[in-house]
Amino acid sequence: MVKAKTISEIHSEAEKNLGLRPGATAVMKNGRNATAFGGVGPGGFPIGRPGAGGMMPGMPGMMKMPGMPRLDADNWEGGGTPSQPGFDTRAELIRQTPQPVAPAVPAIPSPQTPLPPTTRSNPDDLRRKTISLLEEYFSVQILDEALQCVEELKDPAFHPEVAKEAISLALEKSPPCVGPVIKLLEFLLTKKALTARDIGTGCLLYGSLLDDIVIDLPKAPNNFGEVLGNLVVVQGLDFEVLKELLEKVEDNRFRKAIFDCAMKCINSNPSGQEVLATQSSNIQACESLFS
Repeated sequence: MVKAKTISEIHSEAEKNLGLRPGATAVMKNGRNATAFGGVGPGGFPIGRPGAGGMMPGMPGMMKMPGMPRLDADNWEGGGTPSQPGFDTRAELIRQTPQPVAPAVPAIPSPQTPLPPTTRSNPDDLRRKTISLLEEYFSVQILDEALQCVEELKDPAFHPEVAKEAISLALEKSPPCVGPVIKLLEFLLTKKALTARDIGTGCLLYGSLLDDIVIDLPKAPNNFGEVLGNLVVVQGLDFEVLKELLEKVEDNRFRKAIFDCAMKCINSNPSGQEVLATQSSNIQACESLFS
């Protein structure tokens, strides 16, 4: 005799065959129960009603129906369709979590190339070289060679000393090298190796020592005056500097000797007449120093 199966056994067997969650067929017992849960939808599947119990669509264990949203890895319904993936809250939170900002690396300033230190020539060394080149010049009297030696000093600040040493060394010679030193200074002025300011300052330096120099060189005032007169003619010196120079000489006799020799050279040169015509006031100022 075959024993009849109860409805519960039939439901259990159906749930096993369909792979449903135990109790899933309870909502499908009859039309009345289905209606109580919210009615029957297309295909005979019940529609759940909030608060009436049963399983909500998309819950774990609910049979997947065509058109239903897909389930996620935890068997929960996810939004979207296969062509439009559901919203992944965890991934979105990860994306929204502010990432640590890498600290900005401070710009390292490029090391500046240090400027080469300004080298200043040793005055004693410059004076030694100057004396050497002047001795060589007064020996052979080659102007171009002397010019090259002056340029090789490479210290324009020392040029007034070059002019002063040239005059001093020339007037110490026996006989004095008045002509050669005039040619040298005029040549260096023309070649712009020395400026009129360099020559004027050099003359002032020598003139300030003349009261002592004359002790050993009695002819120094006359010879110095001849040098000054020729420099005035070539515009390497003006009467304002000449007046300042005479003021540095203490002995009135030496002043007059310097001025008289300078004026004699200027008057004897045709170019000097033009200078005298424009310097009458300065000439009178010089004469007033020993009158």
